Order: sequence, then structure tokens, then C-alpha cells
Amino acid sequence: MFALNRRLQQCLLKISDGVFKQDFKGPSIFTNPINFSIYKPELNSKASLWSIVGKKKSVFLNIIAGKYLAVPPTGRTYPSVVESHDFKSVQFLNFTDNSGLDKVHLSARYETYSHKGKLEMNDDTNSVLNYIIGANNYNNLHVQLDKEYIQELLSLFNLKHLQLKWINSLSNGQMRRSRIAKALINKPSLLVIDDPFLGLDPQATDLVSNSLHQISKELNLGIVIGLRSQDKIPDWIERTAFVDDSGVTEVDRKSIESSQANVETPQHQEPTLVEISNQSLSGPIHLEFTNASVAYKGLKIFEDFYWKIPQGSKWRILGDNGTGKTTLLSIITGDHPQSWRGVISIDGKLRKTGSGVTFFDINNDIGISSPELHALVPMHTKTMKEVILNGLVPDIGNSNFMYKPKDQVPNEWARRILDKFSDRLQQNGDKLFSELTISEQKLALFLRAIVKQPRLLILDEAFSCMDDVSAMKQCHEVVANDLGDMTVLAIGHIDWELPRYDYVLKLVGDEDRNYQILKAE
Repeated sequence: MFALNRRLQQCLLKISDGVFKQDFKGPSIFTNPINFSIYKPELNSKASLWSIVGKKKSVFLNIIAGKYLAVPPTGRTYPSVVESHDFKSVQFLNFTDNSGLDKVHLSARYETYSHKGKLEMNDDTNSVLNYIIGANNYNNLHVQLDKEYIQELLSLFNLKHLQLKWINSLSNGQMRRSRIAKALINKPSLLVIDDPFLGLDPQATDLVSNSLHQISKELNLGIVIGLRSQDKIPDWIERTAFVDDSGVTEVDRKSIESSQANVETPQHQEPTLVEISNQSLSGPIHLEFTNASVAYKGLKIFEDFYWKIPQGSKWRILGDNGTGKTTLLSIITGDHPQSWRGVISIDGKLRKTGSGVTFFDINNDIGISSPELHALVPMHTKTMKEVILNGLVPDIGNSNFMYKPKDQVPNEWARRILDKFSDRLQQNGDKLFSELTISEQKLALFLRAIVKQPRLLILDEAFSCMDDVSAMKQCHEVVANDLGDMTVLAIGHIDWELPRYDYVLKLVGDEDRNYQILKAE
């Protein structure tokens, strides 16, 4: 009896014949009842460090984190959490949710940062450090934190050099590392993360993986991570479960790795890259940076930067987190304050203050899908079709989702593109954005970006996190075959997530900021 009670006290989560619903009158999410348990590592039960895969892995992670109704309510319990009366000991991170952050698009981000520069701790609470420790939250002002532990987290997730920066000035990869550190600041017992490595370069992926493993040992921390079926399972993961409509089934790591070897991906082989010069690029030039320099308060982002982009060419912008990829795109879209200081030319005409071209004129010719835009979608009020057709509204920029086109019937170009996805739109078009899978949300943002037939298409991590490889392949085929002379700029850390490209702009960051122009062969 004592051993049984001890095991119960060390159980972080116990689901016994659990049935889960969105509401009491609705159908069950899974066909079969769920049985699943997570224990503290100190029991040596090999049931503390889990990975979850399968098309409904995100739904199951939400169930682990306490969302959805359990029928009966005792079907899902947190024994050790109830024992300690500390429900903060379960932390859930979903990177499609930017809760706790200022929801600002790039223009507001850079405009504010241009005034603030480097933050001082005594006059601005919205620094990276204060965000992580919760000092920008009045409810946490009197919480006593372990200063040595804080420094350990900053070091583990490579954030020490960023701790005085404004939180919204971070790159996507830096922001993800900050959010993981914040989730760990109160030393939880159970950490649940959906797609922890999404949007991270290979070096940052290894850093986050190793740091999670180390912190799990120090804190006796149970960890559950959601991975796509194609993602490599970290070596430190002990057990893996597969989730589909029927329910949850534990699977052997070897079976997952074997199936990964047979996964069809949109691009099977990375192209050979050969360094070239700007002068070798021919044809009408769409965009051009000539001896461009961009800096924040003395921090060099680009210097003597020269890049010309022929109309209709397809590019990959490659670089580790923090090398300036997003800054470069924001200059092109007119979101960055310095994009109006004569650093870029469009069709041979220098963009500068007083040129007669407005921000809205610029963005009428640009379609974009990015994590920043994804975070701004009114998820609970807009349907998939409404989000897509919003791309047809002129003169509102790319970050405004509130307007509908006057003519609800798409033009010939838009109709031809949308017809290629008619089966998916018929099935999901009238669903609220919040009810869509991540793959369907990404598809909606991709279609929104191209329905207006822009001259320039920007795909910033547009296909990251897509589990539906067939949908990704459809998108890639459209980019390859249906865009005519549309210029394409794409960012992504995994080669097969990107549509095929002709050229690569490779950015090098840190102290040795530099760049290369490469041709894909």
C-alpha cells in the first residue's frame, strides 16, 4: 500500500479510460478511451520523457495540459500537482500562441526599437530578462527567484548577450528560446512543448535539445514534446506515442525511425550551391540593394550590402537565427524605418522619403506568409475562406485581417489558384481559423499571400510545422509552375520545406557579419 501511494504521489499525469470532448454535448475527440501516464524521473520508470507524433499530436498535448473536457472528470488527474497544490508546476508551450507578448507587426516592432535601442533595466521592464523572470507582470513583483538558476537558464539557452534587449526585437528563434526559459523559471514538474524545434537553425536545435535534457535531470522534470512524424527524436527521449483519430498508441522508436526513412518529402535532394557574383545575374532587375548599410544604435546589421534580384527569380535566404533575415525582409516590405533611407531600389527607382510611394502602394505588390502574420490572425472570428479572400483587399497592407473584399467572387487568377485546392477548401473553408490544423492554417496564409497575384512573394517559414506533406507539395507545385514572372523570396531551415529555388543569399551573423550569393545547380 505504501509503495502504491508513493507511486501515485510521484505521478505527474494519469489518464485512465479518459474520454475527451470540446463540450458535453459534442462527440468524443478520439474513437477509443485514452490511458496514459507520466511519472517523475526519480522513479526511474522510463516514463518521464515522452515524444508525441501523429496528426492529432497537438490535440493530445492540449489534453495533457488540461484543455478539453474529461468525461468523467476523474479520467484525467494530476496526483502530485494536487498533492503540492501548485498548478504552476504544469507548463504548456504552443508556439502558435503569442500570449504574454505585445502583438505588434514588424513596422511597430522596428519603429519602437529605433527609439529605444539598448534597454536599461531601471527604465523599461520589457527586456528579455524581465520577460523571462516575470518582472513585467505586476502579479510577480514579490516573487523570490533563484538568481543562480536564472543565470543558468540564460546560459543554457544562449540568452545572456540578449538579456537587455527589448523582447519584441528578437528574431523568431531567439524568441522561442526565451519562451522556453520563461516556462522553466518557476521550476515546474511537467513541461509540455508542441514543436520545440520549429524555426530553429540546426545549431539552435541542438542547443535547445541538450538544454532540455540537462534541465530535466536537474529538476527531476517530466517533459513531453510534440514532433512531426518526419522530425528526429532526441536521443534522451524515453518513450514515444502515436496519436490519430482512434486514440493514443505507444510505439517503438525504431518503428518511427524506419517510417521516417520512407517519408516522401517535396524536395528529396539538396541542390549543389556554387558561389557567384551579383554581376552574373541577368535580366530586368526587380529589387536592388546598392552599398546598403543598416544599423541599430551602432549595432551593425548590414554594411556595404549589394544584392540585386532579377524579376521572376526564386531565392532562398539562408542564415542562422539572428543573422538579419527578418530585418532584410522588413526593409523590402517597408516595415523597417530605414527602408525609406535610400537603401533599396524597386525597378531602378530608389525608395526614399518624399518619393510619392506609400507603404500601402508597396504592399499591394507583395504577398507574404510569416510567423508574425500568423500571430495576428483573428482566430476565433475569421473563417479559413475569409482569411484567404482578405488577401484581395487593396490598400490595407499585409497585416490587416479585418476587411473583406467588396466583390466576394475571386478574380480569374485567384479562382484558378483556389481551384487547385478546391477539395480542401470545400472541407475546411467555412471553419473558424482556430478550428483548423496547423497545416490548414499555413495553407490559408499561403493562399492569402498569392491570390492577389503579387509581383513579389515572401515565404518566411511559410511551410514550417506542416504535417500534411501532400498539402505542402501542392503549394510547392504552385510556386514552381503557376506564378509566371513573380519573384519569390523564401526562408526556412529545412531544405525540403522550401519550394525549389534558383539562388541563395547566405547571411553570416555575430561579429563577422557577411554574405554570399550562391546559385543552385
